[in-house]
Amino acid sequence: MESAVARTSNQEQEAALLKEEFGPVSRMLGARYFDGVHFPPEAEGELRTLHDQGFVVHVMRSTAWINFLYLAWAMVRRALPPVRAVVNLRPWFTRPFRKTAQRGDFDVRFTYARRHGGSGLIFLKKTALMSASGKDIEENPFPALVNMARKGDRNVFLVPELFVWEKRTARIKPGIMDIIFGSPEAPGFLHSMVAFFRNYRRAQFRVGEPIDLRRFIEDNPQDSDEVIARKVRSILHHHLARETRAVFGPPSKPPDRLMDETMRDRQLRRALDAHAATVGRRPESVYREARRNLAAIAARPSPTTLAFASPLLDWVFQRIYDGIEVDEAGLHRALKMAGRAPIVLCPSHKSHVDYLVMSWVLWNRGYAVPLVAAGANLSFFPLGPFLRRCGAFFLRRSFKGDPIYAESFQAYVRKLVLDGVHQEFFPEGGRSRTGKLLPPKLGMFTWQVEAVLEGARNDLIFVPVSIDYEKVVESGSYSKELAGGEKKPEDIKALLSTPKVLTARYGRIHLTFDEPLSLVDLMKSRGLTPGEPVTDEQKKGLVRALGNRVMYGISKVSTVTPHALVSAALLAHRRRGITQRELGDRITLLRRIAEEERTPLSKTLENAPSDPETLGAIRDALQTFRADGMIRTQQARGEFIYQPEDERRAELSFYKNTLMNLVTPRSLVANALLAGAGPYEGVKARALFLSRLFKVEFIYRVGLTFDTIFAETVEALVRMGLVLRSDDTLQVAPEPHARPSLEFLADLMRDYLEAYLLAAMTLGDVAEGTATDRKTFVKLAMETGRAEFHAGRIGAAESLAKTTLENAVAYLLDQKYLVEEDKKLKLGPAASEPLARAQLADEIRLYLRSA
Repeated sequence: MESAVARTSNQEQEAALLKEEFGPVSRMLGARYFDGVHFPPEAEGELRTLHDQGFVVHVMRSTAWINFLYLAWAMVRRALPPVRAVVNLRPWFTRPFRKTAQRGDFDVRFTYARRHGGSGLIFLKKTALMSASGKDIEENPFPALVNMARKGDRNVFLVPELFVWEKRTARIKPGIMDIIFGSPEAPGFLHSMVAFFRNYRRAQFRVGEPIDLRRFIEDNPQDSDEVIARKVRSILHHHLARETRAVFGPPSKPPDRLMDETMRDRQLRRALDAHAATVGRRPESVYREARRNLAAIAARPSPTTLAFASPLLDWVFQRIYDGIEVDEAGLHRALKMAGRAPIVLCPSHKSHVDYLVMSWVLWNRGYAVPLVAAGANLSFFPLGPFLRRCGAFFLRRSFKGDPIYAESFQAYVRKLVLDGVHQEFFPEGGRSRTGKLLPPKLGMFTWQVEAVLEGARNDLIFVPVSIDYEKVVESGSYSKELAGGEKKPEDIKALLSTPKVLTARYGRIHLTFDEPLSLVDLMKSRGLTPGEPVTDEQKKGLVRALGNRVMYGISKVSTVTPHALVSAALLAHRRRGITQRELGDRITLLRRIAEEERTPLSKTLENAPSDPETLGAIRDALQTFRADGMIRTQQARGEFIYQPEDERRAELSFYKNTLMNLVTPRSLVANALLAGAGPYEGVKARALFLSRLFKVEFIYRVGLTFDTIFAETVEALVRMGLVLRSDDTLQVAPEPHARPSLEFLADLMRDYLEAYLLAAMTLGDVAEGTATDRKTFVKLAMETGRAEFHAGRIGAAESLAKTTLENAVAYLLDQKYLVEEDKKLKLGPAASEPLARAQLADEIRLYLRSA
C-alpha cells in the first residue's frame, strides 16, 4: 500500500515538473517521441551520482536541435537537474525554453545554471550547409569552466554523451547527400529531423567516461587554464569519437575496396608467392584464385537490406515466439567496452535462428550490426546473398588441402580486426544437437589472436553470449540425427519448408551476456607482455585458455527455462512415471541450485509455483510437451502421474541438457557418493574419475583446481542437507529427502554413463576387427545400445545418442584404449587385454545403480 502511494506521489511530482517546464504541445510530443528512447538505468544512476557530487556539463559532438530537445526532456522526466545553460546552439532553436541561458559570457551562463540547480550543455561542433563533417567550434567555453572548477566550491564534471537516432554509418568518402544535408556524425537540420522521425523507436542515449575537471587540474599543476582547456577538449573529442565508433563501427567501405585492401596484405602476398613457387604456378594465377576466395568469403553489408529485413524479422519473431528477453544490463556493459576496442561477440549455437537474433537485437537498439561468421553451407541462393547483405561472411568447415583458401580467409579476418569491425562467431563451430554446450573450436580464436599478436590491433574484447530457447525449431531433426540419421544439407527445399515453422509457437528466447574479456588482460594474466614476441606453445596456450574462458562464460549465464526444469525432472527418473509431488520437489531443488549458483532464471519463473498442475510457467511447459506428444499424463487415486514417451526422450533430453553444466559438479559428487560412502579421499577419487571421463562433455569452472571445485561442491551439498561430513568421511544425510534428492542429481548424468558404457562394450568389436573406423564403431555401439535397452539392461533411451558416443570415442582415444592410424581404429595399449576392457566397463557400471 505504501509503495503504491509513493508511486502515485512520484507520478504527480513528475507531472508537475513537466508542466512547469514544457507547454501542452511539447509534453504531448515528448511523451510521443522521447519516452521510447532507450536510456540505460546505469547511465541514469551515473548522472544522478555526478549531480550529487558537483555541477554536470553534458557534452555532445555536433549541434543537433533534436539532441537539445531530447536532453531537456529526459532530464526533467527523470527528476535530474534540467539544462539551464547551452553553448553552440543557434538561439532561435531554444526560444521556447526561456529558462535556458544561451547568450552572454560563459561564466555568467554556467553560474546561472548552477544557482538554479541545473546543468550545462556544450556542442563541440556546429553543423553547416555544404559541410559533411561540421565546422570547428565557434564558442570555446572550456577556459571558463576550468576557471570555475579551480575557484568554485563545487566540482565540475564534463560528461561526453551520445544520442543515437541514426541508422547509417559514416562513409569513407562522403556522398553528395552528406555534403548537402550533413553526415551521420555531423547531421544538418533537415538530416537530423528526418533521421530521428524515421528511427526514434530504436534511438538510444549513451553516457561516456566523465572528466572530473578539478582532479584533472590537480594532475596538471604546471598547465595554464588555456592549456588545460585544450587538453580537456581534445579528450572529449576522443571519448565521443570512441563512443561513436562503438555504436556505428568504423566508416563503411565498399566490399570491393575491402577486398582490394585485403589483397595488398603483405603477409598474404608472401604466403601466396611462396605457394606459387612451391607448386610451380604463376603468381598471377594464385592471386586470382585468392581473389575468387575472398569474393566467396566476404560480407556485403547493406543498410537497405537490413532496413528491409528488420520489419520482416519483427513479424517472424512475433509470429512464432512469445518474446525475446534481453539482458539489457549485460548488453550495455558489453557495448560500453566497444569504446575501448573492437568487440567479438561469441554466442552459443543451438539453432539457425541464432544467426538472426543478435543482429536483430542490436539493429533495433541503434547499434551497428556485427559481421557474422557463417558456415559456407548457408551460402546457397537465395539465402546466401540475403545473409551476405545482412553482414554474414562465409567459411568452409575444413581448410585442409587448400592453403590458398586458408591464407585468404585468415587475411580477411586480419583486415576486419585492423579496421576495427565488430564481429560475431559461434565458438562451438556448429549447432549443438544435444542442447549441451560443445567444446570450443579454436580456429576463429586462433586467427583473432594472431591478428592482435601481429599488430593489427592493440586489443580485442570477447563477449560470451548465451542464446537460450524454450523450444528450438530444429528439435525434431536433431533427435533423428542423434538416433543415427544423416544430417540433411541446407538447401532451397529446406528453406521452402519455413511456412511449417510459422504455424507453431516456440516460447521465449533468452539473450544473456557474461563479463567482456580483454585479450590483453588475458595475456597479462598468463605472464605475456603485449607487443613482445610469443612462442608457438605460448600462443596455443593463450588460444586454448581464451576458448575455454569464453565457453565457461557462456555456461555461467545460460538461462534456466521452465522447459529445461520439467524435462530434467522427468528424464532423471528410473521408474515408468513420476508423480505430481515428486516432479514439483525436483523442480524446486533445481531452482534452488540455480539461485545458489546465481544462474539466470527465465523471467516467467518469477513467483511461479513449482507444482506442475498450478497455473504458471511450469504448468505451461508441461502442457507444451503434452501437446507435442512427448509426454502423457495418467490420473490414479486423485494423483497425476507423468510418463515420457520412449521414442521422444531424445528430443526431451535436448532441453534437459541445457542446464547440465549448472548441475554437473553436484551430479558428479552425488554419483561418487552413492557408489560408496566413506573416506573423503575415496569419494573424491571416484568423482575425479567421472570428471575425466566426461571432460569433453561438460564445461568446468576455469581457474580452479579439481580439489577446490570438489570441496566447494561438497560444502554446497552439506548446506542443502543432502550430505553429512564428519572426521573426513562423507555419508548420505539422514534426512528423509536426502537420498531421493542425491539419486535425482546422480541420475541427471545417467544417459552419459550408459552411452560411455556402450562405447566400452564395443571395444570387443575392435578386437574382433568388426569396428574398423569411427563411423562403424559408433554404429555398432548404437546397435549394442538398442539390444541393451530392449533387454532392460540400460534404462535411458536418450543414451543412444550419436554425438555422445562420438565423444566417448574421443575419450577412448585420449586414454589409449583406442589408437587411430589412417582413419582405422585399433586397440591401444590400455585395452590390449580382455581384462582391461572389462575393467573399464565394470568401473562405469559401478555408478549405474539398479532402480
